[in-house]
Amino acid sequence: MSGVTSSVELIKLTLCGPTDVVKEMALAAETINDWNCQHGEQRGFWVKHQHWSTDSYPDAQETGQGAINKQLIDSTDILVAIFWSRIGTPTATAESGTVEEIQRAIAGGKKVMVYFSDLEPLPAGASIEQVKRLSAFREQLRTHRSCWTFQSRSRFRDDYTNHLALVLNDFPLGRKDRTRGKPAETALRQSVRGTGNIQIAGDGNEVHQYKRPPIIKTVLERRPGSITASEEHQIGEWIKELAEGTMGKSRNEAFGEWGARLLKRFKVPKREALLSTDLPDVEVWYRQQKAIQTSGYKTKAPDQWRASRIKAIKSAMQSMGKSNETYYPELSDRLNIKKPFTSLTRLTKTDLERVYQMVLRDARR
Repeated sequence: MSGVTSSVELIKLTLCGPTDVVKEMALAAETINDWNCQHGEQRGFWVKHQHWSTDSYPDAQETGQGAINKQLIDSTDILVAIFWSRIGTPTATAESGTVEEIQRAIAGGKKVMVYFSDLEPLPAGASIEQVKRLSAFREQLRTHRSCWTFQSRSRFRDDYTNHLALVLNDFPLGRKDRTRGKPAETALRQSVRGTGNIQIAGDGNEVHQYKRPPIIKTVLERRPGSITASEEHQIGEWIKELAEGTMGKSRNEAFGEWGARLLKRFKVPKREALLSTDLPDVEVWYRQQKAIQTSGYKTKAPDQWRASRIKAIKSAMQSMGKSNETYYPELSDRLNIKKPFTSLTRLTKTDLERVYQMVLRDARR
């Protein structure tokens, strides 16, 4: 025997949108996969994300949109639609295929989540006609329906992660009858290690078979002076920012890599083992890694490099309680900048880098 003897139900979630939201679609799919791994078995159902490009087939008895409607929309439990600069190609009954899918899902009593991207600038070659049609549909929808907007892809991922958890809370835990009238677990409990493991709980009424041994988690007690929940959250935000700036890796891979680097640098087994007194050193480490990460932007992407440096300077000043009015003249004097500056944006690349390095040194003290 192999595999797991118990099964879970499927919840079908259909992703739809024009061709300019491919990246948002990928983020949504990644979020769904994360939810499945973390909660699927416990909740008793698995979310299958689907899209017409991978989950529909040609049907000569239907139009292209008609086939998508029958094969995906009519059987879906949740529909997620995302727009940015395009509304799409009109169909026989709606402004676009995505709009028709939204209307059909609403009429069918499905859960429908609609997102509008406010990312700037618009994609190169964006159609004015598409933008105008989308704007009209957006205003029409907002008048009668609830929808959501976002200004960055990281904001979309965070918001969608929260929204997905909330909407799935509306689905009852373990929708099958198998959880009803289940006898209380009694003393019998057996665990066998090796390949093809079997665990038996209760009066032998529940059997789980695993290809690999169950993972035993070690819970570490927090030492006195350990970081607080808010401090741990801040460290997580720094790790997330480093992960988002990593090229050539998925977000999960980059997040795991940076988390491991942090633990190795501070020689702790878990992030919770850090002390509150370590936080300033963690921040210095984060700023150093961020500086290294963006060093190549100076010539390849000067605007991004400049924005990154200014953001880091402002953040360090805020942590030190420094103001522009008093700190800028002090820096000008210490660095012998001929003309005292009042704005970071007016500094040359060379002077901005000098200011950045000095502010970082001040923040470490």
